[in-house]
Amino acid sequence: AALHRALCTLPATSYAENTSVTSHQWYASGTHAERAMPPATIRCTALLAAAAGLVAPPPRPTHTRLHSTVTQDLGTTTAPLLDDAAIARAVSQMREDARTKPLTDDELAWFARDRRGDAREAVEKVVQYIRWRKDRGGLGADRDALMRRAAPEARRRVGYLAREKDALNRPTVVVVARRHDAMRRDLKASQALCVAVLEDAIAKAQEEGGEQVLALVDLRQVGPQNVDVPFLLWLIMTLRSYFPKRLGQVALVDPPPVLFEAAWNLIKGAVGRHADMVRLVSSRDVREAYFAGKRVPPDLR
Repeated sequence: AALHRALCTLPATSYAENTSVTSHQWYASGTHAERAMPPATIRCTALLAAAAGLVAPPPRPTHTRLHSTVTQDLGTTTAPLLDDAAIARAVSQMREDARTKPLTDDELAWFARDRRGDAREAVEKVVQYIRWRKDRGGLGADRDALMRRAAPEARRRVGYLAREKDALNRPTVVVVARRHDAMRRDLKASQALCVAVLEDAIAKAQEEGGEQVLALVDLRQVGPQNVDVPFLLWLIMTLRSYFPKRLGQVALVDPPPVLFEAAWNLIKGAVGRHADMVRLVSSRDVREAYFAGKRVPPDLR
């Protein structure tokens, strides 16, 4: 009780209050975050994560609802489509801004599709991306530097590009959360590994005429020490800013209910409307739906 009272005195952040969870999808409803999570809340992440494993949240019968489902929505394989004329028009408008010069027309077209043809919004994202990719936000200007930075996490195989593709023939990124220690990890190493694996997966998809990848996050046997909210917030920002529309779906495999709810309450403001690309799935779903008739990545067999 004393620990719960202490947690309740942490700085408040306004997040959406109503969350509905199914076995294959969670939806965020209500008001999105009205302001960024304050630094004090970030500093308390480890305490909150540890408490999630010790203290169940106050009863909220309507806060989280679990439902079983029969079918699986496996997500998408392509980003939003535009007709050729709309893409050409958007790229032409984007080229009027000299800051877009470093990118090819194909790269500009991708950002135009992400912004559904809005050239002004696309240029804003392009400029941000160009600035970031000079050294990947300080993670490494070239592949060798990136992999040296990622080495501590890579050795533990926290995340990797699987040899196996899913039922929609998408490259599959596997994350084994129990191998990630949020209390001891090197944040830059975690970020570098994430960027390296994403780049590999996207390149693999493009080699074979695809556009998007599947992310499978194995949440079996995880505990509070594996919850890393600062990294998750960085990941959400990175995906939205620098790898837009590259994930066809994120499947969370067998998440522990109490710990999942605690973590979700901390990041749902940042996720916002993108929650519709995430599914809660079982190990059986992975075998029978996501890799129906195909070889499953070893960590998920």
